[in-house]
Amino acid sequence: MAASFGESGDKLAREAKRTADLLVSPYNDDLVQTICRETRQLHSRAESILHAMRANASNPDAPPPNKPSQLTQIMLHHLTVKRNKRVLFAYHRQRVEKLKELSWDVGDRRPTSQREIKASLSSSEQRFLQEYGEMVNTYKQSFLDVDLGGNGGVGLDPPLDLYIEVRVLRDAGRINTEFGELNLVKGNQEFVRRSDVEALINAGYLKHITS
Repeated sequence: MAASFGESGDKLAREAKRTADLLVSPYNDDLVQTICRETRQLHSRAESILHAMRANASNPDAPPPNKPSQLTQIMLHHLTVKRNKRVLFAYHRQRVEKLKELSWDVGDRRPTSQREIKASLSSSEQRFLQEYGEMVNTYKQSFLDVDLGGNGGVGLDPPLDLYIEVRVLRDAGRINTEFGELNLVKGNQEFVRRSDVEALINAGYLKHITS
């Protein structure tokens, strides 16, 4: 058993790192439960050793204890328990942050992707996603005139470039900007201010040309 101390926690930490770039990875309930059981067992063993040491100290007829060995076992159990908890906290925090991102950015929440996301979550995560999503939607209703992201919106992140080059995919006609009029004819390429054409890019009239 001693050789496997922390092995499950190491596996979960590696899985979290490996799946960090995925939308939402399947919840590894088996590994989480294994770590929880190991943590409870280690805590119980540490307490048993400590109780035995106390009982031995209060019994004058008991043989002298091997204190260095017992203290080493207690410390080993304690450190493994502490590491297991840190791994579990980090794993679940990573997943919660992903669910928060999904609640704010709902531009690609097709029925298929929604089913895939739900199938990857634990029951607790499903409740969190639903309740947090309801809170986000309620909040957004108070700021309908502000782009908070999702559904093709730009969101509150600042643009990387103020001016960009775009290709006109569909005739958009003439639009007025702060610096004059733009005539967006299919096939043309224009160098424009991003904020003036962001909505047309999202609507499919223009394509941002990147180098």
